[in-house]
This record gives sequence, C-alpha cells and structure tokens, in this order.
Amino acid sequence: MKKKIFVSIALLALLAACDDHYDDQFNIKPDITDVKDIAMTLETADYGTISKLSANQELALSKDPEGKTYVEALAEVGTNHYFTEEAPAEDYLPAYLKSKYPNADEGSRFVVTYKLFSPSEYMGDFKNLSAYDLTEDDYKTVWGDKVKASFLSPSTVSKIPGLLKAAVNNPAAGDMKVVNYAYSQTEPSIGGGGDEPAPSYTNIADAIKSGVGNYDVKGKVVAANARSFLVQDATGVIMVYLNALPPFSLGDEVTVSGEISSYKGAPFQFSKDAKVTVVNPASAFAYPTNPEILDGAALEAALGSTDIRYVTYEGTLIKTGNYYNVTVDGMSENVKGSIQYPVFLDPALIDQKVKITGYLIGQSSTSGFVNTMATSVVLADGSGTDFTAAGIVSLSPAGTYTVQGVVAGTYTRGFILADATGYAWVYQDESPAVTVAVGDVVTVSGTTSKNAGLMQFGATSTVMKVGTSTIIDGLKTFEMSAADLDAYVAVSNKYVSYVSYQGKLVKSGNYYNIEIEGASTAIGSIKFPADDLVSGLVDKNVLVKGFLLGVSSDKYVNTMLVSIEEAAAVAGLRSLASTRASSVSPTTSALYVYDGDNNAWKEYTTEEAKVAVVEPGVYESLGTDMIEEPETVLPAYLKQKYPYAAAESVVAVIYNEKANTPVVAEYTLGENWIETTSSRLVTTTFTQDTEGISAEASMYVNETFKKDLGSFTIQDVFMDGVSWVWKQDSYGYMKASAYIKATGNHQAESWLVSPVMNFKKSKEPELLFEHACRFRAENPADHLNVMVSVDYSGDVKTATWTALTVENWSDATDWTFVSNKIDLSAYNGQQVTIAFKYASTNEVAPTWEVKNVVVREKVEGESEGEEGGDAETPAE
Repeated sequence: MKKKIFVSIALLALLAACDDHYDDQFNIKPDITDVKDIAMTLETADYGTISKLSANQELALSKDPEGKTYVEALAEVGTNHYFTEEAPAEDYLPAYLKSKYPNADEGSRFVVTYKLFSPSEYMGDFKNLSAYDLTEDDYKTVWGDKVKASFLSPSTVSKIPGLLKAAVNNPAAGDMKVVNYAYSQTEPSIGGGGDEPAPSYTNIADAIKSGVGNYDVKGKVVAANARSFLVQDATGVIMVYLNALPPFSLGDEVTVSGEISSYKGAPFQFSKDAKVTVVNPASAFAYPTNPEILDGAALEAALGSTDIRYVTYEGTLIKTGNYYNVTVDGMSENVKGSIQYPVFLDPALIDQKVKITGYLIGQSSTSGFVNTMATSVVLADGSGTDFTAAGIVSLSPAGTYTVQGVVAGTYTRGFILADATGYAWVYQDESPAVTVAVGDVVTVSGTTSKNAGLMQFGATSTVMKVGTSTIIDGLKTFEMSAADLDAYVAVSNKYVSYVSYQGKLVKSGNYYNIEIEGASTAIGSIKFPADDLVSGLVDKNVLVKGFLLGVSSDKYVNTMLVSIEEAAAVAGLRSLASTRASSVSPTTSALYVYDGDNNAWKEYTTEEAKVAVVEPGVYESLGTDMIEEPETVLPAYLKQKYPYAAAESVVAVIYNEKANTPVVAEYTLGENWIETTSSRLVTTTFTQDTEGISAEASMYVNETFKKDLGSFTIQDVFMDGVSWVWKQDSYGYMKASAYIKATGNHQAESWLVSPVMNFKKSKEPELLFEHACRFRAENPADHLNVMVSVDYSGDVKTATWTALTVENWSDATDWTFVSNKIDLSAYNGQQVTIAFKYASTNEVAPTWEVKNVVVREKVEGESEGEEGGDAETPAE
C-alpha cells in the first residue's frame, strides 16, 4: 500500500525518513500547520514497539492495577504480532502514531492496517470448562442394587446428563464439563451368574406421541441419506440425525438412546448426540413396493405434516447452490419438493423431469420445501441408469448390478464404495483400468459373487469416476475387542464395517496377520496392504483401522487397511473402551454443556468443527496427567483419530493443560495438523483533533444472538399474564412473543435495547438486521417497531424515541428471515441507542424473531444479493 504524505512546506519533501522529528533540525515556526494523510501496514517489528511504549504500558496497567491482566495482554501483542480483545488496536495505536508523527496537527488522518486475533466464533463457548469424573456412587445410581458394575455401557451412557444434574449445583447456562468415565461395549451380568438384564424399549409411536424427552427405541434401518437415517419398528418411523454418513446398513437392527425433539416443520427426531448400537446385522433388505403416489396438490398438502410416509412423485429437478429441489406441476410457485442431503446425484438429471421415490420427512426451516429422503431418483420416462443401492447389493443374491457411491477405502486390489445405505466391495486386478482414491464418486457395473461371506463385484466390473465428495469426512470407527472379533467370525450375517482393533503384526509368507490377545478364534488379516503402510511394524503391537471384509478359513478376519500405527505410540487413543471395564478408572471422555433454557445437560457439538476430547488412555501412554507439549502430541493424536479428514478440516481439541484442568485448542488440517492461526487483517482509520489521536469507529454493534443477548438488554414495560416476551432462542436468534398456547394472546410491551453508541466521528452509519414474524396485524408497525433514541440513559420509559422505517417484512405465513438496511447518518455526532419494541394486545400477539444486528459505517461498493433457496432441515 502506498504512503501519501501531504505537508504544507516544500522543504519537508527533502526529508528522507518517514518519521518527522524535524523540529530540532530546522527553525520552523511553531504555528505551522502539518496535516498528515498517511496509509500504513504494520510490520512485524511494529507490534513489539507498540507493546513497549511507556504510554501504552501505563494505560494497560491503569485498566487493572492489581491483576495486570491487560499488561500481559499488551506484552503478548509484541510476541504474537496481533491485537486482541484484551489489547485492542484502538487503545494502543494512538500512542504509537503520536510517537511516530509527533508534529502532526489537528485534521491529520492515519489509515492503519494491522492483524487482529479472530478466533472461530464457537470458541467462545468454552469459557466455563471443568472436569467431572464419575464416582462409585454414580455407577451405583445407574445400575441400582441388582447389578454391580463400575462402568457405563451402551444401554446406560445416556444416563450421564442425569448424573451431572444431580452432581453439579447451580450450573449456569453454557457451563461445560469434561466427563471422564469407565466404559464397556459389553453389558454387565446380574450378580451370581444370572442372565443379562433385559433392556426395555419404548415403541416409536409412543415416543413421538409423548414428545420431547429421553427414550430408548429399537428397530430396523429402512432408509438413509448423507446425514441421517430412519429407524422403523412395528408402530412407526423416526429419524436419527448424525450430521455424518451413517455407518449402518439397510436392514440392520439397531437400538437408539437419547433425546428426541422437533425442529420447525420437521418430524420428531434423535439428534447426533444419540447413541446407536447395531444389535443384529441385516441378512436381507428390500424397500417397500407400494409407495403412495402424490401429485402436486397432494405433495403441497404435506407441508406442515410431520408424518413420515413412503411416497413417489414426479417433477423437474433443479439445483440451487448445494440444494436439490423439485418443481412439481400443480404446486404453488413458492412450494417445491426437496431431496434432502443426497450422497450424490448424477448431473445429467439436473433440469430433467425425474421420478423420486422415498420418505417424506417434513418441511425445511424455510417454509415451502417438502423434504424427501430419497431411495431412488430416475428419469421420469424410464430412460437412463437406475442405480441399485450399495446396501441392497450387499444383501442381494449374486447378479448383475450398477451402483454409484463414494470411495470410502482402498487397497492394492480394489476399494470399498459407500452410499447412505451401506457398502459395496469392489475387487480389481493389480493394474486396474481405473485407479480411484478416497472421496471419488464412482459408478460400478458388474456381476457380484460371494467371497469370505460377503458379496463382491469382480475384477471384470466397469468402474467410472464421475465426481468427488467429502461425505467420508468424520466417518467413525467401531472399536472391536477380542470378544467382538470372535463374535464376527461366528456370526452368519457377515457385514462390512469401519473398525479398529489392536494386536501383534506378524508376517507369514506373503500374508500380514494380527495376533489378537484374548481371542479364541479370530486372527486379523490385512488384505493386500501397500508396503509403505506396514513397513517397520512387523512383530510390533499395532492399532489397526480399516474395513472388515468377511472371514476366510473360519478364523481370518479380513481387513482393508486404512491406517496402522505402533500401539505404544497410540495407546489409549481410542474413542471407546471395547473390553469390559473392571474398575472405576476412566477409559472414555466426553464433553457436556448445560442448556439453561431446558435445565438439562447435553453432549456438546457444533456445526463449525469436530469436537475431540482426549481420552484417559492418552495420558496413560504419556505417563502423566497432562499434555505439556500439545504441539507435538495433538497432531499425532488427530492424525490417528481422523485418518480420512479432508484438507482444511477443523477440530476443537479438549485436553488437560494441567492435572484435571481442561483447555481447548483449535487445529486445522493442512499438510499436517497445526494449531489454527486465527488472525485477520483489519484496517482502521485514526484521526487527530484537539483531544489527540483516536480511532474512527467502523463497527458499533455486531450481535448474532446465536448464543446469548450479547451487549443488548431486555426491558419489560408491561406484562399481563406472561413471564417473558423477549428470549434468546436455542436456534440462534432473539424471539419475542406474548402468546401462550393454553391461554392465548396477552397484552405486553417489551424492548430489546442496544448499548449506547457514540456517533461522534460517524460519517455514514447504518443499521442492518434480519427478522421474521408471523401472527401479526396487516400493518406490522402497529405492534413491532425498530426505535432510535439520542437521550436514552438506562430507562426506555424516560427516553425520547423515534420509529425507524422498516421496509422489508417477512410474509406473515412463514418464517423466512428477510434483511433490512437503514441509514442512521441523521444521528451523526450524537449518542445513539437502537431498540426493538414489541407491543401486543389481547387480540394480536405476533411472534417476532430477530438476528444478525449490525450497526456500522457504510461499506462502499458492497452489493446486496439474495440468498438461494434453502432446502436444509437443521436437526437441533
């Protein structure tokens, strides 16, 4: 960036240096006007200079004389080379500019570009982080008097929220606990050698009828997409949202334990926090043969319905961004079908009339999209390729099939292909015509036959690459103990599964096997591994990750290797302890957060990153109760935990910085896992007036309301029969309503008030926000207003308010958020407060949702585009 320096004396052009300490060198009159206009970008050394200026150190100390928090934050500016919230550039750059340009006069302007620490927004969730180890009393609470066990199992891990509720006094919303506990995949026996305790399950229909709550259900997987699957019992169907490719096959009998809830327009569903266990692998599967045929009117009539139905309909497939929607004759213009989270759709189908078969699963958060978990999408005229689902091929008799999916794993003689329904095993010659990699979308056509108890495409199959996909990211392993592997050998229904297990790697001739301690029958067998994967590991204890590919000679558990590492280097890095836990020593860790709205603990997840809690075994392998060198340990841990992670994947890692003192660090995958460098370039304009140099504000307020109120406050003026009006909604916005289902509309007045903003140096300030409302009057301003005041001093009733003109309102029939931008330049030079005023009556009580409130200086050249249609159904 060029520097522009304007001075009023031509002689100054002779100065060679940027600094202007020239008053001792020249006899210049003191009344000279020297108005600077300078643009600069801070160099690395400048941050050190700024942190060491005595004026800045005095300022930092004055903020907190005893704790010296801000003194330390200022010192870190010099070592980290960026500013932070605790050490803002607006506070410390004025002294630097004054020292660099001491003779600059009133009216001088400095445009400074610098680095600002900018962590991911979700990192603010981890402010109140501590640990809790389950106690013997906790295990007794879980198991009662009939079972003596100091561990949790698949049927009881869902009890953790209740244990935390009893153990933690007066938790605050957002408090987090790293829960350490002993875990076993094997359920305990009743003392005295009795039978296993028989778990009880709730009928799916009864769970849905009962509503929000924790349930254990049992049923078969009947459909799936790239993020969810459906479970059906004799009474009904329910969705399980994983936010990842389901690791289950169609027809598998599973148990699901966790909380069910319902998002707007969606059926009741289990969230990704639910625990899913396969209790009986599938031996056969077929989709229903009699889908309900819907025309456009019938499909549109499904809007608002939460019944899951198996249907078929025809329409034109259109792609908008990442979404696949369907226009159907007979539907209103703003209503469409939507294929939710397909693994992959052939691009040749776009803009064609197609026939869609699948399960209706409610409507999207943006009303007007009828979501379908598709089981088939083909050209309506019957031409084109009708693919068979991989999960069905694996359970079908030998025959000729065409499948399409994503490559989930490879070895030197073929690959595993995955779609949302299961896996297909494809065998290739040593020098295949088409070489594939993990993440490739491929079509396979050929004949299947049984090998090692599994159906397999043969080497003569045709393989064609048609695209790429990232759905394999985050694929989870099932950890298998010696007993689990013995059981796999014995089970008649062999299946493909992504697993991990440990043992000693031995070489027998050209074969690489895994001797598994404690196994009575099972021996691991690595199928045709690449030499570089096993090099140097023979005769060592190793941790294997890969896909099970059936059993040979009634004992060799064939494994398509994904990764293999020396067990000594990764001991304890497992996500689950799969052998029976024998003591209270923790083997597993998970992160839970307190939901203040629902007065409940739940496992913490975020859409912005994967969350990994370092397990107790890692500390055991290090011989310590803390990780002193996270920059060395954590990259190795993440490499082992996420072998399929795509470049730029982000993980929040929770680990013990000190004994029993958890902290969080964010890591991003490049060539290797490295701690995220979270800084961005920011440009701020500083001006000099009679009071000195100070920053021109470019951002006054920026609140998303995703997590809390932020800097806003709520003032209730009048409340008749309601305890609240404005409330932070768990879906990420502020919500106002004076309607109660049992008693109807109520009269109320409540204000959502911004902090006071100083527009002393503002030029073109503007207000931006998004909002949606329903159940309103024809004129929204009769009850809902955006107000502005220049004399607000803490009480909305004593201030003078003016209603701003809000141009854009959402249709009163749906929840679509619309954007507004309002010019505030009429209030330049004043102290300004913005408020969202809600006023209802006994006749009209609207529901108003507000998010992404920004007050800033106008951004020149910014375009105002429209967002595309959103066919997504958030699960939480």
